[in-house]
Formats: sequence, C-alpha cells, structure tokens
Amino acid sequence: VTSCAHAIASISIVLSSLSVISIMMKLPYYCNAVVLVVMIVSADIASSLAISSPSSLSSFTRVQLPLSSKDTRAQSNTLPSTNSNLHMNASILPTAYRFLAAGCAYRAASLASTDITSTAVLLSTSVATFGNWSTEASTQLASAKRAQAQQLEGSQTWRLSVRVKLVGQLVGLVLSVVGGFALGGAVCCVAADAAFWALGAGDVRFMCCDEDESEGDVDGGGGGVKRAPIPAAVARSLLSINVAMLLSTLVASLVMLFDRQTQSSILLHKGGAALYCFGVLTQTIGDITVRRRKQKERMR
Repeated sequence: VTSCAHAIASISIVLSSLSVISIMMKLPYYCNAVVLVVMIVSADIASSLAISSPSSLSSFTRVQLPLSSKDTRAQSNTLPSTNSNLHMNASILPTAYRFLAAGCAYRAASLASTDITSTAVLLSTSVATFGNWSTEASTQLASAKRAQAQQLEGSQTWRLSVRVKLVGQLVGLVLSVVGGFALGGAVCCVAADAAFWALGAGDVRFMCCDEDESEGDVDGGGGGVKRAPIPAAVARSLLSINVAMLLSTLVASLVMLFDRQTQSSILLHKGGAALYCFGVLTQTIGDITVRRRKQKERMR
C-alpha cells in the first residue's frame, strides 16, 4: 500500500509539474534563478525545522503516548527502521528534484524530432534525477544536518560537500529544463559529483540510522546519525570516473559552440554525450540496486 501511495504521489507530482514547467520556460532567466534560490533556501530551512523533531522520521510528526518497555519492543518489531522511513527530513527537496526531472523529460520530448543527442542526454538526466539523485540528496542533507547538530568530527566537511553537490545539481537541472542546455546542465551535474568527492566526502561520510546506533547525542541532534566512511581507494575511483565524465562532457558541449560544422566536432559531441548517458545510468542502476539490497537486509 505504501509503495502504491508513493507511486501515485510521484505521478501526481510529474503531471502537475508539466504545466508549471511550460510556464517557467516562458519566464526570464533571472526569474528562474530566483526560483532556484528559493528551492535551496526552503529545503535548508525545512530540513533544519524537521530535525528538531524528536522522531525525525518525516516532516509530519506523529504524537504518541509513552510506551512501556514491552510495547517499545513490540513496536520495534513492527515498525520499519528510521533509515527505511527517511526519504527526507522535509518533502521540499525531493519534490524539487522530481519537478526538475519532469522538466527534463518535457524538454527531451520537445527536442526529440530535431536533436536526438540532446534528447538522450535530457532523458538520462531525468531518469537519474527521479530514480537516484532525489533520494540521495535528501538522505545526505538529512545526515549532514544531524551530524552538524550533534557536533560530530568531520560534520563541517560533510555539510560543505553535500551543499556543494546539491547546488551544482540544481543549477545543472535548471539549465537543462529552462535553457534547454542538455550538455551544459550535464556538465554542472557531473562537476557537482566530482567536487563532492574532491572535497573529501568519502572520508567524512555520515548516514542516518536508528537512535540506538547513533554516535552522537540524539537528544541534542534530533535523530540518529553515524559515520559511514568509504574506503579511500573507492573514493579515488569514483572521483576519477567523475573527472573523466566531466572532461568528456565539457569538451562535447564546447565543440558544438565553437566548431559545429566539422565531422570531428560532431563525433566529439556525440561521444561525450554517449559517455555521460552510459555513466549516469550505470551509476543510477547501481545505487538503486544497493539501496534495495540494504532495505531487504533491514527487513529480515
């Protein structure tokens, strides 16, 4: 039932977004820049307010009566963990991402008959945003808020890395949706990922967890959070992959601006676009597979 409700809500968001996107495309660029700033600030404020809730499971907190120890054990066996329930401390950020994912799909459909390369890039960005980036961004921002509130070591670096990544992705998505700059938006999104790893996110990575697993003061931080660093070799590999994707996507976007007529520029353009599509879709499939495996493990 919960999955069906989430699916219906997602479809409703996409359908309602299409009409709003068609209006946004007619607005001046500075108006859309204001919308982007409002998205970021609103998500930040809403997340701060939500983590102050003792449960921190969602932006809508249930008020429950105190439970006895027996009732508490029974509840822990029937309710899913904090991680499985946590889509975001507030619903603004994933909604904004899905809104922009719908915009990328809308743009792709409008360019399908004239520019197949941009269509493929926009569709890949839309799939990655809807299926992976929205969930990833919300959980990472929530963990950054909790780690900072509990003043854990490395929380400032993790907070900076997450915010740089979110801003870069949102800028790239707005460029893709409003300006129709498929590869330009892709460059911003890949650059955001590269900066995320370059700032040392792998070594100071945090993740939300159940309160009994938390490393910090749960009462002061509004929810469980623990350190979950990525091995240095894996982090370096991810950084290298993102840098390679960034360079190829950047070259692909620039050659068509300065040299649109030659066969070599067309080949570089399509090759960079193909590498981006392959990389971002492979990452999306891999991340979704890992999340589902972890969810199954927690349900056992």
